[in-house]
Amino acid sequence: MIRIGLPGTSQEAFDDAVKVLEECISPELPRFGFVYPFMGPGGQYGNCWWERDTALTLSGYKWIDQKFAENVLRNFILVQRPNGRIPLWGPDRVGNYDEQLSAIPVLFEAALKVLRRSRDNDLIESVYGMLARYFDWWLSDVKRDPATGLVCGIFEESDPSDVTEQLTSAPVDLNVQVCVGADVLRELAQKLGRDDEAQAWAKAFESLKEIINAYLYSRADGGYYTYLTKERRLYTDRIYNSMFDVFKRGIVPSERIPALIKLLEDPAQFDLHGKYALVTASRASREYTETVGVYQGWTSWSGNIWTFRNEIIATGLRESGLNGPAAELAYKTVTEFSGNYAEFMSPSTGEGHGVKRYGWTASQYIQLIIEELFGISDNVWTGTVTVAPNIPEALAGQTLRIEGVPTCRGLLSVTAHLGPDNVTTETHTFTRA
Repeated sequence: MIRIGLPGTSQEAFDDAVKVLEECISPELPRFGFVYPFMGPGGQYGNCWWERDTALTLSGYKWIDQKFAENVLRNFILVQRPNGRIPLWGPDRVGNYDEQLSAIPVLFEAALKVLRRSRDNDLIESVYGMLARYFDWWLSDVKRDPATGLVCGIFEESDPSDVTEQLTSAPVDLNVQVCVGADVLRELAQKLGRDDEAQAWAKAFESLKEIINAYLYSRADGGYYTYLTKERRLYTDRIYNSMFDVFKRGIVPSERIPALIKLLEDPAQFDLHGKYALVTASRASREYTETVGVYQGWTSWSGNIWTFRNEIIATGLRESGLNGPAAELAYKTVTEFSGNYAEFMSPSTGEGHGVKRYGWTASQYIQLIIEELFGISDNVWTGTVTVAPNIPEALAGQTLRIEGVPTCRGLLSVTAHLGPDNVTTETHTFTRA
């Protein structure tokens, strides 16, 4: 059992996050092609799998039950379509868009983090094949703009999810996730000893990275925006926090970082140092709105606070070497959603709305504590465990601890302290599971 000592949250809140996830496990099997246990979104969404929700529940729950997480990946292999597409959700019915629609592909990174903790080489091989076919589908004619090479999306292939016409909108979040997918496949190919394939995936990553920086970047303010492919222009009216997704895996060039940080910190826009974590749409955007009560479609992505958006940005900041902002954002997200595992949160009141016990919110709360604040990563392939705590300045002088984290070297316990000089000291020990 994992135990935590982290100001701003509690052991009871951590245990409840695990309980929320277990409440999301579907009691019905098989279910729309899934034969192994899986988690749905929670609440009124019922006992159905959704690619994004079900993948994101693995982000935290793999630390609780690795075998469960591996079996969920087997489910995705089972439902993959012959052309490589993975459906948005179990019934695979969305109006007249059958065979053309998936979800924003967070599955790439979620799967990699599960596989790094797996000793099942057959599973690694099978998931690699599934993800490679999925990547190829994203770069097929139905999704890729021939003029720019950008990947286009509709519905929940991006947020906000109000685009309904194919090959008209190339959003930042979708293109970043596909680019990340190439890097995930590079790492998996290396693990499998397929050096030529690893080199090809590395080239694909660099190519997509170059395309993102060429077409989605605005020299006017240094932000990144959706590209409208038919109009051949940036959609600068939609000022969305996905512009910061380019911090992932160092996609953004270093010389462009200062302008992005300025936008991130601007109190009139995203207000990194403000009371709460980041709103989805900038307060300066004409689309900014706050919704309360039940989920109201794409407008609920146009101003409210979601763990999904904040987790991507926090991890990206760290991956680009911006540890201070990364720690601040991760900690805000954890403390605001601690014991408040709602679908989304009001930026005016901090009150949770939508589904009140939402799977991916609870999962990302766990993930951010273990992987971002305590900086724990576990790689069974190399037999290494990395501990690199990233503590926000708000916790200077306080001691943080976590105990009983299952790793390839045993149960890990970490104590970390941020001194007044912003130097972090930590000790860690392993005990037998």
